[in-house]
Amino acid sequence: MDRTFTSFSAFVLLGVVAADLRQALIFVVCLVVATAFHEFAHAFAADRLGDPTPGRDGRLTLNPLAHADPVGTIGLPLMAGLLHLPLFGWGRPVMTQPRFYTRGMSMRAGMALVSFAGPLANVLQATVTLLAIKLLLVAGVEHKGLFEVLVLFFTLNLTLAVFNLLPVHPLDGGKILAWALPARFSHIDDTLARYGWTILLALMLIPGLLQTLFTPVGIVRDWALRLVVG
Repeated sequence: MDRTFTSFSAFVLLGVVAADLRQALIFVVCLVVATAFHEFAHAFAADRLGDPTPGRDGRLTLNPLAHADPVGTIGLPLMAGLLHLPLFGWGRPVMTQPRFYTRGMSMRAGMALVSFAGPLANVLQATVTLLAIKLLLVAGVEHKGLFEVLVLFFTLNLTLAVFNLLPVHPLDGGKILAWALPARFSHIDDTLARYGWTILLALMLIPGLLQTLFTPVGIVRDWALRLVVG
């Protein structure tokens, strides 16, 4: 069985640092939910294209436990909370085999479609969360703790979507780029595939690099929240 893509789904939230275990627990709950929808979207897209692998592996479900990684989704975020480190994590990748995809499209196109489904699910979650915040405000609900959780979930989904769309393997964006690039530029995709993990580690380990990269996401987040709050 080949793992045709790995939705690593790692991220450092924009300015969100674990102050205590409570914050980490809230983050873990939000991460588990966001990851479940993200990975289910991958599984659903692959299944609709004719690949039985996600269903056989029990991934064609919204059950969060089916998509959570014991280390990346739970262990490391809790440890970060205890050590007052930046919060980060990832979900368990969905296995898929493009050879089963319908012949109505190229294999690369199918892989790109399956890959794009994950970030799209996060965008949809962010949109629904924003609407929920608006409805609560219109209803006159004033609960600081609830709004903090919703803003965290909104930020998490935006960050997860953008991070996974970075054009680097093994992220979703790597498969999308591989499909979008003309054949004469395939060497670019080969290079990004060869050094993908090195690039990701550099993003994660070089102080301030990832935060700087996600500055536009923070701007969009703040703009959207101001628009909703009015």
